[in-house]
Amino acid sequence: LKKPVTVVKKLLLLLIINGFIATGSAQESYWQQQADYTIRVSLNDNDHTLDGFIKILYRNHSPDTLHYIWFHLWPNAFPEQKGYINQLDFRVDEVRAELEDHPAHIGIVKLLLPSALPPGQQVTITTPFHVNLPRLFSGTGHIDQSYYVSQWYPKPAVYDSRGWHPMPYLQQGASYSDPGSFDVTITLPRNYVVAATGELQNENEKEWLKSRSSFSWKERRYRKKIRNGSYKIIRERFPPSDSTTKTLHYTQNNAQDFAWIADKRFIVNHDTCAPAPGKVIDIYAFHTTAAQKQWDNSIAYAKNAVRYYTDATGATPFTALSIVEGAKDMPGEYEYPAIAAISTSKKGQSTENSIVRAVGHSWFPNILSTNARTYPWMDKGMAAFFAKRYPGEEAKGTSTQHNLPAFKKIAFESVAAVKKDQPVNLPAPQFSAANYYLSLYYKAGEWMQLLETFLGKELFDSCIHAYYSRWQFKHPYPEDFKQVITSVSGKNTHSIFHLLEAKGSF
Repeated sequence: LKKPVTVVKKLLLLLIINGFIATGSAQESYWQQQADYTIRVSLNDNDHTLDGFIKILYRNHSPDTLHYIWFHLWPNAFPEQKGYINQLDFRVDEVRAELEDHPAHIGIVKLLLPSALPPGQQVTITTPFHVNLPRLFSGTGHIDQSYYVSQWYPKPAVYDSRGWHPMPYLQQGASYSDPGSFDVTITLPRNYVVAATGELQNENEKEWLKSRSSFSWKERRYRKKIRNGSYKIIRERFPPSDSTTKTLHYTQNNAQDFAWIADKRFIVNHDTCAPAPGKVIDIYAFHTTAAQKQWDNSIAYAKNAVRYYTDATGATPFTALSIVEGAKDMPGEYEYPAIAAISTSKKGQSTENSIVRAVGHSWFPNILSTNARTYPWMDKGMAAFFAKRYPGEEAKGTSTQHNLPAFKKIAFESVAAVKKDQPVNLPAPQFSAANYYLSLYYKAGEWMQLLETFLGKELFDSCIHAYYSRWQFKHPYPEDFKQVITSVSGKNTHSIFHLLEAKGSF
C-alpha cells in the first residue's frame, strides 16, 4: 500500500509550486524603457564647445501612459566652472514640445509630451544642443586641448517599476540609465586621437590609430620676439590643430551611456583579446609620451583584467575596450561603457592595479545596469570585491579599491569604534565623504567576502554567473540579487543580507 501524503507534505508542495509561480510571474511582468540615440556632434577646440543634434527613439514598455519625460541636462550642473548646455529646441514626432524646470535642480527638466504616450508605443524626440565644456571637474571637461566628454547630451531619466528617477549631478554618486543603442558621429580637427564608447566604424581611422604606436610629442618652449624688441617664452603644450577636420563614426548596442576622450598627444597601442570561445575584443591603450614607461605593459594588463572578469562573472558583451591615461590627479572617476581613464600618478597605485580597478568599475554598472545612485554598493562594493580577488592583489599590499591604502581596514574600524560609520545599503548622497569610500569600497567588499565564505567559493561563483546572465542590461535591485543567490544556492541568506543594514564590522 502507498503511504498517505501528509498534510505537511501537501503544504510544502503547495508552497514550492506557489514559489515557482510567483518567480515566473515576477520575471514575466518585468519591463524597462528603452532609448536609442543618434547623435551628431562637432568639437570647437578654440572655445572648448560642442555643437550637436540628437535624435532619441523612446519606447514606452511600461504599463502606464506617459504625459511627460524627465530629462537630465547635466552640463548645467557646472555653472561655477562655466559649464552649461543650451540652444535646445525639443520636438516630439516633429511637434514642438515645452519644458518645465525642475523645482530644485538646474540640471533636470520635464519634457511635456504634446500627445500622451500609451504603453507599447514610441516617439521620436529631437533637439539641437550646444555645450560649453567646463575646466576639468569630476571627470568631465577639458584641460586646455585635452577633452573628457561625459554626461554631455540631453538624456531621459529612468522610469521603472518604482517610478521616475530624475537625479541631479553629484560628484559623490553615479548615474542610472536605461541601456539602449548609440549611433554617434564626432567631427573634430584631423590630428586628434579619440577614445570612445562603442566600435569605431572608420577603417582608415583604425589604420591611423595603429600608426600612432610610434608617435612622440614633448612639450615645446621657445622664445618669440614681440614688437618692442624683447622676447617672451612660448609654451606649446599641444601640437597645433589641423585646419581640416574628420568625422568619426561609432556604434554600440546595449550601452547606458556614451563617453569619449580626445587628445592630440596620445600614443596608441592595440591588440585583440579572446576571453571566451568565439569572443574577440579590441583592446586599446592611449597615453602620452611622458607616461611611456608606466604604460609599457598596459595592453597586457587590460587583457588580463578582461580575462579575469570574464571568468569571474561572464563574458563582456562589448567588442572593444579603451584604457586611457587620465590627467595628473584627475578629479573624480571616468568609467563608462567600454572606456575608462586612469591617473597613474596617485601614490600607492601601480598601472596594473589601476587598470584592473578601472575595468571592474566600468564592467559592473554598465553591464548590470543597477541604480548606482540609490544602491551604490551594488556597483562600488562588487567592483571592489572582485578587484581585491584579482590574482596576487592580497600579496601586493596595495589597493585597487579607489586608492585606499593598505590600512583601510584600520581606518574603517577606527571610524566604527566611535560609531561614525554608516550601513552599506544607503543612497550615495546620504554617506559622509569618508564613509562613501570606507563603507562602499571597503565594507561592501568585505560583505561580498562574507557571502562567499558563507556559500563556499564554487557555489558563490555559480550564483554570480547566474546573476550576471539573468540581469545583464537590466535594472536589478538588492532583492533581485538576493533572489538569485537564494534560488541558485538553495540556502537561506536572510541573515547575511540583513547585515547590509547594520553598522559596525561584520
